Amino acid sequence: MRTFILIGCLIGGIFAYTGDIGQVTATYSPVTASSPVKAIKAEEATHEIVIASASPSTVTEVTYAAESTPVVKAKKPKFTLQTVNGITLYDDPSLVIQKLGKPKSKTVDPDLTDLITYEYPNMNVIFSGEFIQSVEMAENTKTLLIDGSEVAATVDAVKDALGEPDYVTEDGIVFERDEALLKLFIDADTQKLTSIHYFHSFSM
Repeated sequence: MRTFILIGCLIGGIFAYTGDIGQVTATYSPVTASSPVKAIKAEEATHEIVIASASPSTVTEVTYAAESTPVVKAKKPKFTLQTVNGITLYDDPSLVIQKLGKPKSKTVDPDLTDLITYEYPNMNVIFSGEFIQSVEMAENTKTLLIDGSEVAATVDAVKDALGEPDYVTEDGIVFERDEALLKLFIDADTQKLTSIHYFHSFSM
């Protein structure tokens, strides 16, 4: 009988001991629960790495956009030779005087008496009766006013403004715009600009 009692006590002790183990095991569950915190920290670190690696691409896109901005170039004026130094080919003597003032002198051509030259500083206006025959600029002229725009009185500057000449002659080059002509007289030996004439096509 005592033997059975001892066996029963031993078995009860075993069950009691097993319950303690269960409680001890339960105390370890919070340790297992701490693993998501580590996972969150790892995820945040990974997110920071992704953001850091993404920033250079943003800079690259902005730089590329800035470099691809088109440059707008100013358009050159289109010259029609309506006026040179403020004079049109259809001005009469009174209108020229109104624009330029009285000439320094008037000279009548000895051979063609209907041609009268009105002399102004660095420019002569030749009339045939009441009509302009030509406007002539001397070689020491520094600038021209073509259609109201200032152009240096050089071969290169006039070409840059008017383009390639319409005619090339033995004594110079000619630019034509409708009935108006602008001729640059050039010395064949020195290639030096000697004078500039503005005239009507019918006077050729």
